[in-house]
Amino acid sequence: MINLGLSLYSKGISPDKACTKVSAGLLSLVCDCAVSVRVLELHPFKFFLQLKLCSRSGMFARLNVKLRPARRQAQLSWRHRTQIRGRSDTSATFHLHEDCLELSYGGTPMRFNYVWLRDHCRSAASYSSDTHQRNVDTGSIELSIRPDRTTVEDGHLVLTWPDGHLSKYSLSWLAENSYEVKKQSAVQPRILWNSDIYKKADMPSAKYNKFMSSDDELKKFLQHYLQYGIAFVDDVPATVEATEEVTKRVSLIRETTYGRMWCFTSDFSRGDSAYSQLALDRHTDTSYFQEPCGIQVFHCLKHEGSGGRTLLVDGFYAAEKLRQKSPENFELLATVPIRHEYIEETEGHRNHITGIGPVLNVYPWNNEVYLMRYNNYDRGVLNTIPHDTVQRWYVAHRELTAELRRPENELWVKLTPGKVIFVDNWRVLHGRESFTGLRQICGCYLTRDDVINTARCLGLQALS
Repeated sequence: MINLGLSLYSKGISPDKACTKVSAGLLSLVCDCAVSVRVLELHPFKFFLQLKLCSRSGMFARLNVKLRPARRQAQLSWRHRTQIRGRSDTSATFHLHEDCLELSYGGTPMRFNYVWLRDHCRSAASYSSDTHQRNVDTGSIELSIRPDRTTVEDGHLVLTWPDGHLSKYSLSWLAENSYEVKKQSAVQPRILWNSDIYKKADMPSAKYNKFMSSDDELKKFLQHYLQYGIAFVDDVPATVEATEEVTKRVSLIRETTYGRMWCFTSDFSRGDSAYSQLALDRHTDTSYFQEPCGIQVFHCLKHEGSGGRTLLVDGFYAAEKLRQKSPENFELLATVPIRHEYIEETEGHRNHITGIGPVLNVYPWNNEVYLMRYNNYDRGVLNTIPHDTVQRWYVAHRELTAELRRPENELWVKLTPGKVIFVDNWRVLHGRESFTGLRQICGCYLTRDDVINTARCLGLQALS
């Protein structure tokens, strides 16, 4: 004889009727056994049954082979239909598979690995709500772990593990953190733009005094920045010190080989074409860093001459156009790593910096672009591509370049004393037209993590 415990979560069915149905279901699967079922415990919407199976032939080996799938099918057929109490318009169904729990909630089927579920338990023993850090030792979780009991109660998935540990997960939390939902969602909602789209949006600039004193003004500024990749602050005193104060309102300043705050003219004091009067084509800065600088700040303190307008191009807009027209070229630029290099040998400055990465960086789960490295000035020797890929890479690069150089994608801005621009250097390319006369620019780079941190702390969706 074999005793078998079965926990059922059921609504709208009596225990007697449940016993009858379970008995019939098991007899259809285990035909050479006598089956008896009785109720051990009663709870609202849930009851526990004890099953007794006696082999008529005495062949318990064969009985055990048949019993395992019978028990699993009996559990699945009873446990998977669940109406969430207190939320009449929301239902959840689940199935226990050999390697995962399949949950359907909010119209989306999702699969959760059992080790993942134990690893992400939010009980006090497994996770600290004070520090928001994991307490459970992931390395000690059995890789073959499966829950002994599974129910859905009051909008939560409740699992009891073999060691008796109880895990409760909000269904909304599971949905929010499931792969199936994440792969269909943008990590960072953005508004992609060309010149016409941006001008029609008529995004207002922040005003210096209010920007420095009001968190609401800072929040609106960051919202514009996150959506469009550029944002402006007007009426800033035309000094390096005031520019630094404005940038520190947003983030920590990232010190680089160019210093903390830089201020330059066309004196060729550094080994970079930016220190000239020449026109500069659209590009991203510091592509030769392993992690390019996230945000760039410009403030024109003085210009006694003509020309020098700033060019801005939404690189992600161009990348999406490329994806639509030539997905194979988009894929090539997103997978082939190339080298960028900065070599400087001037009086007082010697640097040799290299960074390697593809032109387009995408999140692998949803294929969303999050970083572009595009700088034809600093691109190093193309020696990371096999021969049979080189020509295809040049074709893909040419197509992206054509998109970036379309006149309708170019936004031209005249920077004047008092107007500070913040540029997402992972997304928006910048350049300039040639100029005459004395033109003095100051600015800096900001740490991307701290800009995003400021935005999150103000309640904005800022994830990348």
